[in-house]
Parts: sequence; C-alpha cells; structure tokens
Amino acid sequence: MHIKRLLVLKTILIHSVNLFYTLTIGVLSLVHLNDVPKLNTGFDDKIVHFILYAGLCLTWFLSLHILKNKSSLFFACLVSILFGIIIEFLQSIVTNYRSTELFDILANCLGIFTMAFIIHANKDLIVKKL
Repeated sequence: MHIKRLLVLKTILIHSVNLFYTLTIGVLSLVHLNDVPKLNTGFDDKIVHFILYAGLCLTWFLSLHILKNKSSLFFACLVSILFGIIIEFLQSIVTNYRSTELFDILANCLGIFTMAFIIHANKDLIVKKL
C-alpha cells in the first residue's frame, strides 16, 4: 500500500511540474517582458526558445510515459511542436508587442528534436530512474 501511495504522489508531482512548466512558457510568451538579461550573442531569443522547448519536450515525455503511453516520446514531440506553433500565432493575434517568427518555431523544433534524441538515446536510464 505504501508503494502505491508513493507512485500516486510521484505521478501527481510529474503532472504538476509539466502543467506548471507548460503554463509558464505560455504566459512568458504572451506577456510584455522588460529588462530581460542578455547574453549579447545576437541569438539570445533563439537560445531561450531552444532551451525552453527542449525542457517542454522532456516534461511532456515524463508526464506521458508515467501514464504508460507507449508512444510517449512521439506525442511529447507532437504536443510541444503544436504548442510552440500555437503560441507563436497567438503572439501576433493577442498582443501588439510580439509577432510570429518562423525562426522562433525553428528554434523550438531544434530544441524539441535535440531533447527527443537525448531521451531516445538514454531512454532505459531515464525510465529506470522514473
């Protein structure tokens, strides 16, 4: 009984982190941000997209995998890509200070596919630790 309770708590924690992370990306993508620290690379925005969407793919993979979804990595990629595209279009529709940028979508996809490759290459280790 104790192990079952721990599994339920772990499931709730993973889903909560995924929900929080997804909502945070959505909010940060639609609000007007001031005084954002800069790396001065010329690609700061794209680097942030890459990292955030790699993380999004990971959280969705964990959330779907714990539900015993056999295609969890595929669906994590699909959900992350669709979310990124929807957010990019919403930026043009619901804000007057952001716009849809294809290079942002590309950076999102590169982050997602990089994380998918990492997950695929280390799936046994990740699943064992889960």
